[in-house]
Amino acid sequence: MRTSVIGIGLVALTVGVAAQAAGQGLIFDARRIGMGGLSLGRSASLVRYNAAYGAVPEAADRRGRPRVTIPIPLGLIQFLHDHPHLSTDPAFHPDSAGFNPILAVNTLLNLPIYLEVKKAPTPTNDVVFGIGKDSLRVNLGAAAQLVPEDQFGFGGSSRLLNPGFGIKGVRVSVLGWLHYDLGVQLNDKLLAFLRDSVEAQPRTGYGVFGNGIAEGGFAPTVSYAGRVAGDSSTGLYLGGALHYYLGAAYARSSISAGFTTGDSIFTGPNPVTPHDSGLTSYSKPGNALGHGVGGDVGIAWISGPIELGVGVNDIGATLTWSDTRQDSVFYRDSTFSKPFRNHVSTTTKLPVSYVANVTYTVGKTTLGADVLNAGRGATVHVGGEQRIGLIALRGGIARDQRKRIEFGWGGGVRLGALGLDVGFWTHTNSLSNERGVTMATSFSIY
Repeated sequence: MRTSVIGIGLVALTVGVAAQAAGQGLIFDARRIGMGGLSLGRSASLVRYNAAYGAVPEAADRRGRPRVTIPIPLGLIQFLHDHPHLSTDPAFHPDSAGFNPILAVNTLLNLPIYLEVKKAPTPTNDVVFGIGKDSLRVNLGAAAQLVPEDQFGFGGSSRLLNPGFGIKGVRVSVLGWLHYDLGVQLNDKLLAFLRDSVEAQPRTGYGVFGNGIAEGGFAPTVSYAGRVAGDSSTGLYLGGALHYYLGAAYARSSISAGFTTGDSIFTGPNPVTPHDSGLTSYSKPGNALGHGVGGDVGIAWISGPIELGVGVNDIGATLTWSDTRQDSVFYRDSTFSKPFRNHVSTTTKLPVSYVANVTYTVGKTTLGADVLNAGRGATVHVGGEQRIGLIALRGGIARDQRKRIEFGWGGGVRLGALGLDVGFWTHTNSLSNERGVTMATSFSIY
């Protein structure tokens, strides 16, 4: 039972902190990192989530946005220097005596693209096991605070490609889309055992409940974006899109896993019984396509130094999958799966996502804020940039999906068409309650 407890505990810690990584997102622009993740003008999430920004002209974007940004992966260089033989590095191989699960998890949660200038310290206390003749208690020490009390998970919706052509604001394209969502929750008994160091009880179930979905495909799209009032300096822009979603494949699971103690903790013929049960539904590539209809709307207003925008995506996007197979999952000496029903019709729903933004520019000073929800909780960014000759100074603050506050700061220098930017970003994407600091660097071509 001790092995089962440690395994489930590590899963709880790993997936719990993985939610933090998903909430922050991966940003390759050191300029944006220096402003706390803030998006400005016709860049990043604004064009992705606001259909009206397809018509906002570059002339209305007075923030000096670079045409191309090239990240400088100092963190990757350092990582490969420290681990030159990754395929045989014992720290990353579970079968090795030198396996370091903390290093493996933190590397996954903080992909080594940029340099970690301050690594968040991992709880260093020993895990204490209290073992008696017929009793077991685990004390995770400071690490117990990393075990999440509520449901945790990660997910969102992405748009991969959107090739097409347009005439006078009307555009016809084919959009690639992806939706994924994973949620896990510990039951009350396991939570008390790991987090509160409650002694294990006989005839008690300790388990984890999980549910997840992944689906993707393409969507023929007709969209419009244009200015409906004013001019390039003061104007109102509207945008919208109608999508016919075609799903190529999807899978959805709802599973309960864990173990039940016997009449006694260590003695008796059956001290612990593993259990695993659930239902999995899926439609493989090559089956009948999923079908659905949905749309986007967006509005942007430019008035002198002020810019406002609101965009909403995937409104009413429900897909019907006509050829779904359902399998039951259960444990009997080991985990098995067998067909439950086949060729049934099921439905899935893409999450509604939105962005709202405001920017104020006066002289060489730019201030802004945005709220973004990609389908699993809102993130808030507030930041700004002050340009002094060839130099730019930046700062910002963000609130992630878990309502944790993070900070960004940095600067850059621009020489003609070339620029070099440095940004620093605090994060809690590690097995620690304390913040780490990442330094991002990138080249910009204007």
